[in-house]
Amino acid sequence: MNNTRIMMLAGVSVLTLSAGAVHAQTAAKPAAAEPETVGEVIVTARRQAENLQNVPTTVSAVSGDSLKKLAITQFQDVAALVPGLSLGTSSVTAGRSPAPSIRGVSYDASTQASPTVDIYQNDVPIDGTVAFQAVYDIQAIEVLRGPQGTLRGRTAPSGAITLTTRRADTHDYGGYVSAQATDHDGRNLQGAANIPLIAGVLGVRLAGVIDENKGDFVTSLNSAFLPVKSTRSGRISINFTPTETFDATLSYQKLNSHKRQFTQVEGNGAVGGVSAAAPAGYNGPVITASQRLDVDDSPRFNYTDNDFLSAQLNWEVLGQRLSYVGGYTKGDATTVGALDYGNVLIGRSYFQNLNTRNSQTTHEIRLSSVGSDRLIDYTVGYFYSKAPSKTGGTQIASFLPGSFGSPGAPADPRVLDSRFSLPTLITVNNNATENSVFANVRLHLGEATEISGGVRHIVSKVDNVQTVFLGAGMISRAIGFPCSAAGFASTYGGGFCDIPIAAGKTPVQNSSQKNTEKPTVYNLSISHRFSDQVLSYGTFATSWRRGANNFALGNAENDPVLASLIFLPDEKSKSFETGIKTNWLDRRLRLNLAVFYQKYDGLLFQLGSIPYVAANGATTVVQNSTFNVGADSIVKGFDFDGAFQVTPNWSISGGISYADGKVDNDIVPCRDSNFDGVPDKGTPTLSDFRSRNIHVATCKSNVSVSRDPLWSGTLQSEYWRPVGGVEAYVRGLLSYYPENKRRNAGYTVPDYGLLNVFAGVRSPDGAWDINIFARNLTKTGVETSRDVDYTTPAGAVTSFFGDSGYRWTSYAPPREIGVSLRYALGAR
Repeated sequence: MNNTRIMMLAGVSVLTLSAGAVHAQTAAKPAAAEPETVGEVIVTARRQAENLQNVPTTVSAVSGDSLKKLAITQFQDVAALVPGLSLGTSSVTAGRSPAPSIRGVSYDASTQASPTVDIYQNDVPIDGTVAFQAVYDIQAIEVLRGPQGTLRGRTAPSGAITLTTRRADTHDYGGYVSAQATDHDGRNLQGAANIPLIAGVLGVRLAGVIDENKGDFVTSLNSAFLPVKSTRSGRISINFTPTETFDATLSYQKLNSHKRQFTQVEGNGAVGGVSAAAPAGYNGPVITASQRLDVDDSPRFNYTDNDFLSAQLNWEVLGQRLSYVGGYTKGDATTVGALDYGNVLIGRSYFQNLNTRNSQTTHEIRLSSVGSDRLIDYTVGYFYSKAPSKTGGTQIASFLPGSFGSPGAPADPRVLDSRFSLPTLITVNNNATENSVFANVRLHLGEATEISGGVRHIVSKVDNVQTVFLGAGMISRAIGFPCSAAGFASTYGGGFCDIPIAAGKTPVQNSSQKNTEKPTVYNLSISHRFSDQVLSYGTFATSWRRGANNFALGNAENDPVLASLIFLPDEKSKSFETGIKTNWLDRRLRLNLAVFYQKYDGLLFQLGSIPYVAANGATTVVQNSTFNVGADSIVKGFDFDGAFQVTPNWSISGGISYADGKVDNDIVPCRDSNFDGVPDKGTPTLSDFRSRNIHVATCKSNVSVSRDPLWSGTLQSEYWRPVGGVEAYVRGLLSYYPENKRRNAGYTVPDYGLLNVFAGVRSPDGAWDINIFARNLTKTGVETSRDVDYTTPAGAVTSFFGDSGYRWTSYAPPREIGVSLRYALGAR
């Protein structure tokens, strides 16, 4: 806490970009033209450009100019500017997909439910794996809080994030180039060129980025590989405006990324000692989170190739506007991941190999009114989405006797003969289709009052098939007579024969889901402007998400509780929000506050480290697993943001977001060692489960549905002054996170703050800029997460050698010092 308090006391000039501090406008504003007011923030939250202070909902906007000023080149770093927004991976567990979370609900991509926060680029829905890359040539990013679905493509209960890329200018030539480098080998080179092909009619913009960094900076004691995250991307945008009543924008983006990463651990090394050849601590030393280390022999590799095409057309005809927004995405991702988590096998690795090919096609047609002086404005439309995907791969299902030396001797962790194992062949085919119709109406009662409402009826179809076959393997076993008599070889002698096992012809897992859902969501809002300085509003909205599943659960056929978790029902929610937006001191001060309450029926989220009886007969075991659950839940909280233009040369802005999301005393799977219905830290034994004839414990719970702290705050400020014909400036960004004990199973994350500072000079017209910066200037070091269970290698390796003694963890980023150079001209 000491570092944080020092930062807070010294941070009068340090702080976050919330909605009030940025300008999401089409043309970049020269730095020298900073007004004495906090300025007008233009957003497109309601699918039209309007002043943020007139929008009856909570929106945080970050302009492309703000991204440049704060040296932000990675999408996930935008979370430092928006309080309450989390843009990390869905778990510290390796291999999970990146996932945005907001308003008190954490999203886990492995639930296979749709996101709680949807992401759009140029109004087209995109996957998180596409968004979570280096960002470049961005016009604006908007974070919309609360249920979405009546105005744009898909329903989402917590919010949406929209990215708008820079449009081509049809009048002026121009462009920019920028370079950034840090002392931790971070490198970013990006630029754009704008070319008007036909003055006022046709323009093209070319943009690209080359980015390399070390990701989360984790290295391994047992590997020469270093972490790397590399992105190469290019984009071409065409703007066509042949008449005053028609415009078309086309954009094509190509993206390639390569990641090589380890998963950070902390702990004391092996604690099981099942085998005499595997004593305690044999697999590695004591490791603390501050060391940013792993012990695995091999990293996890990920290769992604993605193509993204979007189109936006508008035609004003007969006093109405006919609009089309469409997109096509094609992705090819390959993951090669080492599965010996915790380095239980010394000097040996085995892998999961997965390849996913997916695509998404979306079309949206809207008809809307034109003009701002009408009594009633309307929008009606149709949306279509089709998203097929196919995943295939292999991994070890289990190691058999003979894998780690002769079955007649203690298992040796330095020996691995993969012939004595059973592989799995995994195939997942998914095809999701959505058709929906929607309508939105706004009624203007004079100049001060507006009533608006919207509805969307959805027809959602899904056809999901997951199949797992066992491949061919071999087991070393004594058969009571010479191996040669039975035609078997003998690797180890001593009467142990190499007995082949044929590949399975019947799948060990064959799960499918094929159905159609027809939900309807709606919203209603009323706003009233009491004066030029004060607007108040109230909003009611509903949301829906298709139910998730637990296809990987074993033993469900023998237990009604487990069986009920295979297919979880659809999630529904109702949200209430009221807010006030104000400006004071001749628009030099802006203060906005919103209070919300959201009730979920069957909120879809994950609970980790739940013990359950995983199989039957001689192979019955108790194992810890992650469960997808659907539980009635309540989220309540508030969002506050403010901005103050202290002097013409000094601005301050900041925000606080509070969200308390909990299960509403519903029954969920739990860790309950004495089966008294109260969660605890113990693990029941197999005999405990059998004595009660159950396979998993359940508890009435009010567990948090978020991994994030109850609240977070951001503070941002800039001061500049002319010096010898140029402008010198200093700016800072402080992101603060309080103590967090939610969903951390015994580990409490202490409170901490991350301080980024920037100093530089620029030309008065904003044509060039040179600055040096430091991220996490005070070197704040905090373990930001820790798994409750030890890492578990695939293939039941721990049954041979005991627990790894290491837990997955994560740590605050190190201090990183860098320099940024930028030069621009013309239409930037």
